[in-house]
Amino acid sequence: MSSEGVTEDCLGWAARDPSGVLSPYKFSRRAVGDDDVYVKITHCGVCYADVIWTRNHHHDSKYPLVPGHEIAGIVTKVGSNVHRFNVGDHVGVGTYVNSCRDCEFCNDQVEVNCVKGSVFTFNGVDFDGTITKGGYSSHIVVHERYCFVIPKSYPLASAAPLLCAGITVYSPMIRHKMNQPGKSLGVIGLGGLGHMAVKFGKAFGLNVTILSSSISKKEEALTLLGADKFVLSSDPEQMKASAKSLDFIIDTASGDHPFDPYMSLLKTYGVFVLVGFPSVIKFGPANLNIGMKTLSGSITGGTKDIQEMINFCAEKEIYPNIEVIPIEYANEALERVVNKDVKYRFVIDIENSLKSSKSVDYASTQNYTIGLLLKKLNKLTKLVVNVMFRLSHNSEGVTEDCLGWAARDPSGVLSPYKFSRRAVGDDDVYVKITHCGVCYADVIWTRNHHHDSKYPLVPGHEIAGIVTKVGSNVHRFNVGDHVGVGTYVNSCRDCEFCNDQVEVNCVKGSVFTFNGVDFDGTITKGGYSSHIVVHERYCFVIPKSYPLASAAPLLCAGITVYSPMIRHKMNQPGKSLGVIGLGGLGHMAVKFGKAFGLNVTILSSSISKKEEALTLLGADKFVLSSDPEQMKASAKSLDFIIDTASGDHPFDPYMSLLKTYGVFVLVGFPSVIKFGPANLNIGMKTLSGSITGGTKDIQEMINFCAEKEIYPNIEVIPIEYANEALERVVNKDVKYRFVIDIENSLKA
Repeated sequence: MSSEGVTEDCLGWAARDPSGVLSPYKFSRRAVGDDDVYVKITHCGVCYADVIWTRNHHHDSKYPLVPGHEIAGIVTKVGSNVHRFNVGDHVGVGTYVNSCRDCEFCNDQVEVNCVKGSVFTFNGVDFDGTITKGGYSSHIVVHERYCFVIPKSYPLASAAPLLCAGITVYSPMIRHKMNQPGKSLGVIGLGGLGHMAVKFGKAFGLNVTILSSSISKKEEALTLLGADKFVLSSDPEQMKASAKSLDFIIDTASGDHPFDPYMSLLKTYGVFVLVGFPSVIKFGPANLNIGMKTLSGSITGGTKDIQEMINFCAEKEIYPNIEVIPIEYANEALERVVNKDVKYRFVIDIENSLKSSKSVDYASTQNYTIGLLLKKLNKLTKLVVNVMFRLSHNSEGVTEDCLGWAARDPSGVLSPYKFSRRAVGDDDVYVKITHCGVCYADVIWTRNHHHDSKYPLVPGHEIAGIVTKVGSNVHRFNVGDHVGVGTYVNSCRDCEFCNDQVEVNCVKGSVFTFNGVDFDGTITKGGYSSHIVVHERYCFVIPKSYPLASAAPLLCAGITVYSPMIRHKMNQPGKSLGVIGLGGLGHMAVKFGKAFGLNVTILSSSISKKEEALTLLGADKFVLSSDPEQMKASAKSLDFIIDTASGDHPFDPYMSLLKTYGVFVLVGFPSVIKFGPANLNIGMKTLSGSITGGTKDIQEMINFCAEKEIYPNIEVIPIEYANEALERVVNKDVKYRFVIDIENSLKA
């Protein structure tokens, strides 16, 4: 932007070094260019970012540093090309003052994501090389694009905090549809951002719960801010009572805190938005994958959202709770911000307190603040769901002997085992099993990894076979049909999720195909067996042209990746997909990605996988994830990543490969998810979990595979080889799925 012409002196307060002590400082602002607005600053909010950069927390502070990016004031001059503003208008300036104005994000008015980088209002480097200086100053000159109309009926002091605290929560709330009346919102952190999230939530008609570790916050939460509920997050009983109660959570806390207890409060498909910056994000994958929840990051908003938010606040009379202070109090205010001693935003009265430096006792200010610098800060629930409801299928009648292979103890060793299946009920299908896929879940439960295995245990939930009997009410299947049975065999069939055919999320719990407890109390036994009896709802048509051996792995490996790929719109031709993990699930993700027309990159730590990735599976690109140079060259190149690896691995390197708004889907179960918040918040990326799919998706996937001739790569084995196969699964020595030939090898 043009900085030609006569510059004008500006009075401000600046930090000179990492002590962060502010004192009066004179500097020059650029002259008003043709597209510029000159704003006489009346007020500036005090944000934690002012602490971060005045004290050089990120080791990139450029001194002298004038902080402040919540700016409100009055237009006193405009450039010749400016038509949106007139002298006398009330305006605001937020967290950035420039961008390329030509990329896809700038064109969509989300300039914060500018591909060349938006220029921060202070401590930024503008495109002409100048260092930006913020709102703790008498005036600012800014391109009209980054200036916002503040209705004259709205107080300028109240408007200032909207430009960061307000938009930082408003923008993701709108993006994630948190404006649906009647939905439930949890707010973590009751500071400048948190209290605005509460106000927006109430204005949107949400039922708002404040989640705090301090009981002292209860009165202000309910009385001052008007929240509907207060939950003491340090009380396990209160947290347990609130499990699965929230549609949304917005986390505004920057201090370190556990994530698992809060994630357990989300309903199925719940959305957790992080706008704070703790030092690390860390939680167990079950709290993401089970319930198919989403964790998304955000920083601030685009110019369109900012103006929309200001107008919304004026219309709804939403005002931040502020404490107006003189500039001379700025050092103490910053210290109080560090100590969380403000309700809820300081706003500096620039107009009435910023005077010539002669009127300020700099030495006393410095001595006072240096004394304060010696001060410091410091500060599992588990998800339990279980259930016994009455049997909704008929299990009366004569049972029938079934031959299978079972583990008797945590050694996991399988051997022949006879047991009884229930008789065919009115709504049941009797399936003669021809093939069963071998899944890592078979290892987990035969060997009691989760300490809940019920022996004798017959594993197997990738079942393909032929219908030999049907109940009197069954109309979807006939004797001789080829069918599949997947990872669950019952659900309540009456809740919102069952009604939407996503029975895996049944509110009463879907019943696993093996090692599950059915609603009548029986223990389910899986597909390493001669036959299975199942309600027709959990049975799927396999076209007779599609080999049953190939169909079996679709019922877990296939649907586990297909379902989230469809849900997150990973079927858009021309988009880019990264796949982590090249096993049973990973190789199916590659095949679906290619069938969807995606550009597929396989991400592997093993160079030995390169040839098979490119030649055998037809991926477009291979990136060696253990090579920093290859990873760096692939930064911001992927629209989607699907992570199928269950072994522990770092997340930060992979998150850095996502583009802005990129989606990372986890379907594996590492022991922990851990990464830095910057890799989520910057670029407004999303991390989402998934397990398997609903009956609608499963049938759709089978039909898609038949139509597109997509076949898993399998190794067919006899049942006698099952123990060795499980050991090879543990050692990742299979390309890419074992399938047991039950029909030809399971004998009495």
